[in-house]
Amino acid sequence: MNKKASKNKAVKDVVEVIMENNQPVVSSLVVAELFKKRHDNVLQSINELEIPDDYRVLNFQATFRDVPGPNGAIRKEPAFNMTRDGFSLLAMGFTGKKAMEWKIKFLEAFNAMEAKLKIVPPQVEANIRFKKAKPKAVKSFEGAARYWCYLENISWEQGKRQIEGEIRVSDIYEMDKLALDSAWTYLNMCLYAVPPKMRGVNACSAKDLETVHGLLDYWAYCGNTPRKKLLASICKVMGLKSLKELPKSHVPHAISLIWEGINKHSGKVDALKEASH
Repeated sequence: MNKKASKNKAVKDVVEVIMENNQPVVSSLVVAELFKKRHDNVLQSINELEIPDDYRVLNFQATFRDVPGPNGAIRKEPAFNMTRDGFSLLAMGFTGKKAMEWKIKFLEAFNAMEAKLKIVPPQVEANIRFKKAKPKAVKSFEGAARYWCYLENISWEQGKRQIEGEIRVSDIYEMDKLALDSAWTYLNMCLYAVPPKMRGVNACSAKDLETVHGLLDYWAYCGNTPRKKLLASICKVMGLKSLKELPKSHVPHAISLIWEGINKHSGKVDALKEASH
């Protein structure tokens, strides 16, 4: 296969996800190839995802591919077909500018496939009435989303497209209230949760955590809450057993989470919620 044919195949793999059990899925083999990762490492990342068994069964469908051996014998190599949600969970651990570009391409591929499958009878569509989110509520969300883009060192356009792909809307500025609620849920996960693959990798030193611990002391004082309880809450939200697992790249995320808690104890608990309705 020449370089041009190989390039065309790669594009085709991204654009055309496959159908399995009446839903679009993408193979772990395609993910490994286009993200330039070894397939066995991708399989390991999938197996290490800390998710409920029923959620795993729904979003990671075990399959096999035939691999010819040196003597002509065929062996079975395990793989997974992933739904959009499964792929999104896995791809959270893939970092870097190039990885972000591929994430967007995969989500666009899912969007394209789902658009083809979405057929709503006119009589049903006529009875559906969605209440559009208020402009100030969308503006509030955009502000928080732009902050997330800053933390992740990605452009607003990249972040916007990733959010739109995840919550399945064509334009966040045209969201209804239900879509806005979903957008906030996804954004909070991106802002605070540390992907399993990154936990304990390039972990913080005691000096790196000085600001985090200082703000926890302040929060415990102004909120009149045991510091140990606050620390346990922070670790739970971020998906950590302890701050010893916090990677340096997520220190700003931890600080943001603590400031959110301080604001809540200062009487601003409903500020964002009220702005979203």
